[in-house]
Amino acid sequence: MIRLRKYYDTTRNTVYESQLSEDMNSIEKEINNLDGDLRNHKSDFQAHTSDQITHQGFSLRTYIESLYNRMRNLILNADGTNVKEVIDARVDTDGYIAPLLKERLDREYTKLLKKIKRTVNVDDYGADPTGVNDSTEAFKKALGNGKVRLNLSAGTYIVKGVKLPSWTYIVGQGMGVTTLKLHEDTPASEWVITNADHASGNRNITVEGMTLDWNPERQGGVGATGGLHSSCLTFAQVKFGIVREVEGINPGLHCFDASAPTYDISATNYTQQGCRYIWFDHCIGSGYGDDGITTHYSEYIFISNCIMTHPSGKAHATGKANSNGIEIDDGTKHVWILDCYTEGNVRGIEVKAHGTWPAAQDVHIRGHQSFRDVRAYDLRHIGHHLASEPWSETARDVTLVDCSAREPIYNDLYAGLEPKALVISAYQRVTVLGFTALGDPTYDYKGTPVIAFQYKSRKININGLNISGFAKAGSDVRIYGGDQRTDDVRISNFTIHDSAPEGISIGGGVYYVTLMNGIAHTRGGSIGISSPNNQADITAVRAVGYTNAAVLAGQKYSSVPTNIKGGFRAAARSGSPLTDTSAIIAGSGTIIAKGERNFIAGIAGGASTEGSRNGVMFSYNSHTKGASGSSVVMASKNVINTKEYSIALGHGDGNPSEGNKKIELDAIGGNVRATNRVESVSDLKDFAEYFESTDGHKIEASYLVALEGEKIRKADAGDKILGVVSKTAGLVLGGAAFDWKDRYLRDEFGGIIYREVYDGERVITVPAENPDYDPSEEYKPREERDEWHVIGLIGQVFVRIDSTVRVGDSVSAIKGIATKAESNGYGTVMKIEVPYDEEKGYGIAKMIVTPQH
Repeated sequence: MIRLRKYYDTTRNTVYESQLSEDMNSIEKEINNLDGDLRNHKSDFQAHTSDQITHQGFSLRTYIESLYNRMRNLILNADGTNVKEVIDARVDTDGYIAPLLKERLDREYTKLLKKIKRTVNVDDYGADPTGVNDSTEAFKKALGNGKVRLNLSAGTYIVKGVKLPSWTYIVGQGMGVTTLKLHEDTPASEWVITNADHASGNRNITVEGMTLDWNPERQGGVGATGGLHSSCLTFAQVKFGIVREVEGINPGLHCFDASAPTYDISATNYTQQGCRYIWFDHCIGSGYGDDGITTHYSEYIFISNCIMTHPSGKAHATGKANSNGIEIDDGTKHVWILDCYTEGNVRGIEVKAHGTWPAAQDVHIRGHQSFRDVRAYDLRHIGHHLASEPWSETARDVTLVDCSAREPIYNDLYAGLEPKALVISAYQRVTVLGFTALGDPTYDYKGTPVIAFQYKSRKININGLNISGFAKAGSDVRIYGGDQRTDDVRISNFTIHDSAPEGISIGGGVYYVTLMNGIAHTRGGSIGISSPNNQADITAVRAVGYTNAAVLAGQKYSSVPTNIKGGFRAAARSGSPLTDTSAIIAGSGTIIAKGERNFIAGIAGGASTEGSRNGVMFSYNSHTKGASGSSVVMASKNVINTKEYSIALGHGDGNPSEGNKKIELDAIGGNVRATNRVESVSDLKDFAEYFESTDGHKIEASYLVALEGEKIRKADAGDKILGVVSKTAGLVLGGAAFDWKDRYLRDEFGGIIYREVYDGERVITVPAENPDYDPSEEYKPREERDEWHVIGLIGQVFVRIDSTVRVGDSVSAIKGIATKAESNGYGTVMKIEVPYDEEKGYGIAKMIVTPQH
């Protein structure tokens, strides 16, 4: 701080002069110091903090931190498959290890600024911004050997191509304000801008704030000449290149290209001569003959906030133009595409490779929107699709996050190519998070699928899928089967609304698909979920508005079923389903399902199963043992069952044992064994057996019958009474309810003959079948046939009586009606249930029949 006198002593000249001189010296000193500070301030790169500088309405600090955090998130959330390369990307030429790749880019950008020795304007070297004269030589002179910031004025510069040496920063006044346009005599193979040395490579080049016009109308019309020529801007073997706020117009090939010096590379280290650490930011392209932005054999590529629209497709034959908005092509690795937009392309974003070269991999697309591209997103490795072609070993690791496809449509550029929101072919390990596909309900998609997973693609994870508006498509999602089927597809948290007639369609031979937490809701649809088999895992999926909610393995469902495969455990504190077809539900203790198709449910104290098709249910500490099949324990405690095709029930203390069985149901022999009584708890009275009538006609209930041979008729005077036609039998024999009585062969004593057979797992003993048995003939059980009758033989029976019968009487029969017997009669009358009615011709008595009768 300078302090000057406010009052001078004027009484003496010498004093006044001395005071005035001191003040003048102080003023001069402070002015000189201020001038020096101002000079230093102008040349100091750290004169201001980032908070003090504004950029596009924000402080530079806010802008840089936003980019830093975005890049940091991308790096830190990488899947870790390329750790060494990511680390290498953070080491600069001075050996400094930056914590993040973005920090290295910032460091290299700072180094570029420091390397710049000259800041010049190209106009000072004779360039003409009026667009009249050729400015090519002026650019050459101004650029020199690099280490220059080259400023361009507003206007149009006519050039025959600008070659940028290393350490160059060329900046115009903005897109549409500064334009570089190719001269009329420029060869068709030239670029508007490229780096100076493709063979040896260049580094640290920044291009900013201009429009590049390839001028295809020159010489009467020119086009792409092949290779990587004929683009607006091409970086070939460039490290640390930035292209910011640059527009590309009507190139023969590409608007922007990051590549190796040639597209034909067969070296093992195929990125050795490619570009590294390239950033295309806020760039715009249109009218391109092939692609808007493309990359080949390069790595660590950042593409952000770019817009690529409406290609001309003229680099291809008519109707065969694979012109894409952004194409990540042969041999490219580690790419981030952030918040971009494409429109009117054949493919909005294509991640691919040709069959001879490795596929692009480790590509991450975030926040992209495709509008009216034929195929919004297409992942493919040409030459590795068909069953006869080799599997791709490089088509891996693509991520799409918060991307959308709006109204994909047919396009004359590629005649007949079906519109799609997303296509995945040959690629594996693809993750799609938050994908939206919006169609035009009035547009004719000609019955094609909206999203297609096909051509040997694998390990696809889709989480958060929203599809709407494709009313005239075939299906919203098609998972193709067949010889070159896709597989390992998981789709979760999906919403399909007012879209295609078929929601999700799964092809034949596809066995590993998971559909979870989704709804398909449409009007007038045909099938919500379809598959020719039952192999898909389906959980919490609902389909509304379709004729059939699901059609699986030919079966139609009114609501989508829950299908879960793989070893399954639910509502159990412990348990080990050891095969993919075993299940444990609701249990505690040590529970182990060892065999195939085993089921354990409702268990306490532990349980185990061995063999195949075995189970333990609703039991305590019970088990099946051995390699047998179809062995079951139910409602038991401490029971072991080793017998195949049987159900065991029992109860006991101590260790589990077969000795604790109490009931056994034998499915092979049809036997029932029990350690205690078999009791009918209903009000059924008698023991009975089936008999056939002699005339084949029905005999009504409660008539007494007699034998004639092995058949029956109504008993009459003098007959020995066999029994009574019964409606109250508690136990009935001879029903032959399941099949023909002679289905199985018997020995001379009537015993069933058995033989050994192999059931696909082991040798078992089964009844020998009669060769005369015809299983195709329909069999009607005896209970449904008039000629067969249940005859009560022992116990309490209801009998028709005449007027002579009283309580305590034994009876004989006249035309099947009981009458009092004088001696040696049949049974004993216990009660007259209905007195004799002369009009009906009978009454009803309850009798007891014992074996001696």
